[in-house]
Amino acid sequence: MLRTHRCWAAVLTVVGLAIASLCSAQDIASFDPQLDEHQALWLKAGEPVAAQAVQSGEEADLVIHAALDLPEIRPLLQRYSREHPGMLLHYVNRSALALEARYLAAPLTPRADLMISSAMGLQYRLANGGHARPLQAANLTGWPESSRWRNELFAMSFEPIVMVARRDALKRLADSEGLRDPRDALRSHRDLWHLLETRRELLRGRVITYDPRRSGSGFTYAVSDARQSPRYWTLVRAMGQADARLVTTTGAMLEALANGEVDIAYNLVGPYAISFARAHPELLVIVPEDYVLIQRRLAFVPRQAPHGDAGEAFLDWWLSLEGQQAVASDSDLGALHPEVSGDGSARDLRERLGNALRPIEIGPGLLATLDRLKQASFLSRWALEFRAPAPGPRSGSEPASESESETRPAPETQATPATLDD
Repeated sequence: MLRTHRCWAAVLTVVGLAIASLCSAQDIASFDPQLDEHQALWLKAGEPVAAQAVQSGEEADLVIHAALDLPEIRPLLQRYSREHPGMLLHYVNRSALALEARYLAAPLTPRADLMISSAMGLQYRLANGGHARPLQAANLTGWPESSRWRNELFAMSFEPIVMVARRDALKRLADSEGLRDPRDALRSHRDLWHLLETRRELLRGRVITYDPRRSGSGFTYAVSDARQSPRYWTLVRAMGQADARLVTTTGAMLEALANGEVDIAYNLVGPYAISFARAHPELLVIVPEDYVLIQRRLAFVPRQAPHGDAGEAFLDWWLSLEGQQAVASDSDLGALHPEVSGDGSARDLRERLGNALRPIEIGPGLLATLDRLKQASFLSRWALEFRAPAPGPRSGSEPASESESETRPAPETQATPATLDD
């Protein structure tokens, strides 16, 4: 019996390693860190400086490498640059995978004075591995312990992970459900699962989400979802049975929505979705009411940073009351400071959603998401659930079983819609 058990354990280990190798190969095949520089910006006195105008060999006084789209941070960089007119600032945006890969490729040839990323696990691994410099600035040492790790790794944002839907699609779904307010069709993870189960044909090929096998952020959200909800795997199965589309970025989801290719997108980065929806009134950003994952971008100053003091000064400004007020007014990244309010701030979300907020914790638990065998095991189950065959044919308007036709809460008993573009 013991021998049989050991044999099965060995088989599972080999399978896990094979899946891990496959996932790694897929990542490598689609990823070239040398080419994965999305956006760059040079600034002096708040004004852009053409890269060609920077003299050969001239060094910036502050170099920030980040996985944070330029439109979200540009106003804050310009504000800081105006306040330090003699400083030449260079900002580079990459994907989270490219950011870590470039850093590890030449950690002793420093280029970055500050590293910012939404891949919380990757940032924690670097800090835990001794790459982060301890910081002593007043706003950093006074930052809440729940929003930092030691004095080395600091949360800079408070970003809900949201759903986005086309308003015309919500109208059709609400009509099919007999709901007067289209927003009542989709308020929670449970509502999405309900729609996928009972309106599968209406939504076939019309839902989009991250592929956790090819996206670090998508993998983090999937693991966090599984920890928060025992129903997560039924949701994955339902998305697979509705032929949900899989992509690797929030931007790809938003473009597919705007082009009318899909009706509902699941697990998007809130600030990006909110900014995009302002220019696309046909889209509705939905903060789930049952629970909301909160992503926090993490920053650290590398030990070998050529201008580490400049990186620390920028981070100290960002977390100051002045900096946090600027974050609240100039971006959708979500100010964390308890004295700062306004739409999308941590204070605002806590007042509106209370216990539904689920910030991804900064700590050793993040490393568990990076263990290769655990990754392989999780992704193996994810793939099995996503590919699970659908039950037999049914009417597009009739639930297949009693368990699938759970009663939707009456609209008049629900709380104020947690939409961010109202």
